[in-house]
Amino acid sequence: SSERKEHMKALEKYLKESIKDIDGIVLNSKEDAIPNIVNISAVGIRSEIMLHFLENRGIYVSSGSACALGAKSHVLAAMGYDSARIDSAIRISFGRETEKEDIDELVAALKDAMSTLCR
Repeated sequence: SSERKEHMKALEKYLKESIKDIDGIVLNSKEDAIPNIVNISAVGIRSEIMLHFLENRGIYVSSGSACALGAKSHVLAAMGYDSARIDSAIRISFGRETEKEDIDELVAALKDAMSTLCR
């Protein structure tokens, strides 16, 4: 539905705005990407480490890109990203139930991760 699509676009915009100021977090998704999936990298932190850090806070994301299936993402490589950025990529998917508060929790956890894991 168009209402659901607008909700996803609003969440995507809110997430992108919220992560802009986190040192070490870079956006991999292009402007014309579908709005319910956002791909970012936590530069310097391998995807698996970030996944476990977030899991411990009840936040579940994926690594790489949807096409990678556990391998190094050929999609991100084709986009011109270096292996450090690809190795730290995580994929955030929004569902029908996702709300702004969920984004706030994710952003707080990412800030915590960047200050804790990048020492």
